[in-house]
Amino acid sequence: MPRRQHNATSEPSAPDARVLELLGTAAVAMTLFDPVGVRTLLKIPDAELGRRFKRALVRVAGMTTVLDLEHRSISEESVQRRMELGSNRGASTPARLVANVKLLHKSHFCAAIGYTPQRVSKEVTAQRIFSVDIDDEPYFPAFFLVEQFRRKDLAKVVQTLGDSTGWSKWEFFTSPNSALDDLTPLQALFYGDKKQVFRAAAEFAGQ
Repeated sequence: MPRRQHNATSEPSAPDARVLELLGTAAVAMTLFDPVGVRTLLKIPDAELGRRFKRALVRVAGMTTVLDLEHRSISEESVQRRMELGSNRGASTPARLVANVKLLHKSHFCAAIGYTPQRVSKEVTAQRIFSVDIDDEPYFPAFFLVEQFRRKDLAKVVQTLGDSTGWSKWEFFTSPNSALDDLTPLQALFYGDKKQVFRAAAEFAGQ
């Protein structure tokens, strides 16, 4: 039986087509934002460019947690997308936090932060970072990747929170706090009010 010839002109699958669409959008944005910078990017080897791009994506995702932004396309969402979100549009469920890249699986977190899994485990044991459990798998907040934060400051807050659960720590970092003028601790740290955040963490841990 003759082997079926590969059709080079066949249409890409739906997932591949979506990826191509997203990459095309990113390419247009980069070209419009910094056309000269595009030349620099083209000089970077493909694999290295991919790694750097992914790392940049998760860092931006971490910043959306700090600024309390939702990942929504500027373009109009499809009817199917709106139906999928339904009444849970504003709910910060674990699945939604993962979908919005605000929480990263340990494997992705290690790649983005540049640590080995062993080092990440040591950082957790030392209470310098924390994870939350989803379906018995550890997920880490993307805000640990935000370059505008000093990791020492974040580590001090995590240590001050002590033996609180991962989800309690997530709640502390991302919830408005009256002692911080209704900013979240992440926002207060971002604006440089670290002493007030340390005090708020101590009060939270003592509750």
